Amino acid sequence: MKWKGKLINYIIEQLKDDSQWGNTIEKLLVDSSVAVHLAIFNEPFLSLIYGKQKKIESRFSMNKRTPFEKVRKGDVIILKESGGLVTGVFVAGDVNYFRIANKKTLEVIETNYAEGICSNADANFWKSRAKSKYVTLIEVKKVKKIFPFKSEKKDRSGWSILREGILDNLFTPT
Repeated sequence: MKWKGKLINYIIEQLKDDSQWGNTIEKLLVDSSVAVHLAIFNEPFLSLIYGKQKKIESRFSMNKRTPFEKVRKGDVIILKESGGLVTGVFVAGDVNYFRIANKKTLEVIETNYAEGICSNADANFWKSRAKSKYVTLIEVKKVKKIFPFKSEKKDRSGWSILREGILDNLFTPT
């Protein structure tokens, strides 16, 4: 899809002269292991990321869907307002995946990650995720607002992979 390449190029252009992002952009250009993702956000969570209160992005799902097991530390996450514009970017820090086998697992996630997720910003946060079976938790690093950009993304998915990170360990023994 052409819109994915346009969006990646726009982000590179926006950040290329930013001293804090120089190494990340250079790595993005030369390192095929770095993936680029587009994440759709509702308020107040997008503002909480920009305000640096939200330190962990969480994605809960009933089915094993992206970004589950698709995001790695160092990946670039582009931020888009739901129904709106692309407004920023961050780098994925530590990433954790959970398969929720029982209610206790969700309680452990709530206990350990609620503050970083800013779940208190939505009174129904945990209730609305009670039936989830898969959870992806992504540490938010190096947040940067950019000049807003209209993306040509048309589907309704909350997460898209714009460029998959290609791991170089296919023939390397682990």
